[in-house]
Amino acid sequence: MTVNRLETDKMREIKAACACLFSEAAAKSDRFLDTLSVDMVKRAYRRNARVHHPDMRIGTAVKDVTSDRFLAIQQSYEVLVNYLEGACPGNDAVLSHGKIIAVGGAKGGIGKSVITANLGIYLASLGLKTVLVDLDLGGSNLHLYLGYRSILQRSINDFLKKRVASLDEVMVQSPHGPLLVGGDSSELGSANIDFMKKMKLIRAINAIEADCIVLDLGGDTSYNILDFFLQADHGIVVTTRDSASYIGAYHFLKAAMYRKLNRLTGMESRSGEEKNSDLEKCIRESTMSEDGQSAKTINELVASIREEHPQYLSTVMKAVWGFNPYLVVNRLPIGVGPEEVAGKIQSVARRWLAREVKLLGSIGRHPDVERSAIDLVPAITRQPRSTFATEIATIASRLLAPGGR
Repeated sequence: MTVNRLETDKMREIKAACACLFSEAAAKSDRFLDTLSVDMVKRAYRRNARVHHPDMRIGTAVKDVTSDRFLAIQQSYEVLVNYLEGACPGNDAVLSHGKIIAVGGAKGGIGKSVITANLGIYLASLGLKTVLVDLDLGGSNLHLYLGYRSILQRSINDFLKKRVASLDEVMVQSPHGPLLVGGDSSELGSANIDFMKKMKLIRAINAIEADCIVLDLGGDTSYNILDFFLQADHGIVVTTRDSASYIGAYHFLKAAMYRKLNRLTGMESRSGEEKNSDLEKCIRESTMSEDGQSAKTINELVASIREEHPQYLSTVMKAVWGFNPYLVVNRLPIGVGPEEVAGKIQSVARRWLAREVKLLGSIGRHPDVERSAIDLVPAITRQPRSTFATEIATIASRLLAPGGR
């Protein structure tokens, strides 16, 4: 890889990963970085993993084994492989590691639908068949941000109530590029779908033939919203600088992680062998305390699993490592860096969730975006070379890069 072409932030991230997998001296050597290859990274990962993997250290406290060193090794491996494999991308844009993107957050009014609409328009402009799905079932309005000025003739409700056989029958071509599966929150009970309808909808979304599917989620942490978020290949949590927003963003991340773990057991488990009542009780007591005081960090939960149910340790750890959401900081004032906001969420996520939540991008405050919500012309369509359009393109390019960044 060519060191002098890297952005400063990316360079720091790569050097830190090299220091973790190799050595501080290697990280400081431009010659070493120029000759680094995927095979070298894989060999270093295997060497470190054999020493620090939790399954190899049964008698060691889990905090010493998993919370710091091994998670750092895992994340460093991902950083280096993602960059090295993305250094020479192909000519055809393609969404890495799956086609479904979910845009969520625990608070309404933070710009999820605006980001979804404009991201979808940009992806479609690259020649990708892009489908947007409005899953804010209780407050559907994605169609407005795509230029529709009235309620759609058909919606997800028609599919859920068996008035049509498939989502293809409610899918429409939007005026600005992407296809749309819209919602209609005017129907009583549209937000309160039961378990069977939720699973039917998830299966139907997975079956959509498209290059990219972008899900616009409601602003809460209900089971349905969390399950839509978790079934995506790329989860984006939107926040703003407001305290209520970034606190809500962390709560959304925590709820999603805990929901993911609770789904390892019980009726939603994908593997019958994982349906263990004792394991289910252990996870539930660790993540769903009634008083809010006895909830455990992920590392504490893993320690309990190691001690009480060691045969399920690899299953739980796989679920934890598979939780890799992104942050997008929206409506940033001039002079404020996204790291100031994202850092607060990332710090708590490291402590409680044992995960490194990556900052995917940021979007400033733009009058043309506010105007688009009034006249219903997407900002990226009106001004395709604006700062806002560049910010959306940056977010998209990071999703399109091998490894998702």
